[in-house]
Amino acid sequence: MPPSIRFDAIVESLAIAVLVFRNSRVVYSNEAARQLTSRLRARHHSELSVLLRDHLRHLGDKADRGTTVSLLTAPHGEPFYIYVTPVDPDGTDVAVSVRELGMTMGAFSQRYRLSRREAQIVELVLLGYRNRDIAGTLGTSPATIKKHLTHVFDKVGVDTRTQLVSRIA
Repeated sequence: MPPSIRFDAIVESLAIAVLVFRNSRVVYSNEAARQLTSRLRARHHSELSVLLRDHLRHLGDKADRGTTVSLLTAPHGEPFYIYVTPVDPDGTDVAVSVRELGMTMGAFSQRYRLSRREAQIVELVLLGYRNRDIAGTLGTSPATIKKHLTHVFDKVGVDTRTQLVSRIA
């Protein structure tokens, strides 16, 4: 590999949030992680580092055995994919990357040719909303939401909400 490549500059410029934990303390976060931290703090009064520290504690020894991937739903309902990778053999340092599911919705909507309304409904499904909740949020009836979801399922080629969420992932 050419010696002129600066990996720190590459990680800093990534659009995906990257944090490094040492003994449950954040020792590094890139710009995307700092922006996500600020957004969660401002909008939801949530601390990303606390959510991730709790998640790492929950993973326990699994985090030491290799990369683990989890779907984590923050207390405010926002879903994230969490990738945990040990950096050193003793498990003292772990790299954590956080991918927001919303980041992929644009590409997902284009790929399956979802209408604007269908994409809105899919985003609310990702947040765990039921048809009645989606209808109330969007100002329509549950029957209309059910009809839109039927169209989404047909376009995406799935039969259930669980399959839909898996397809987006």
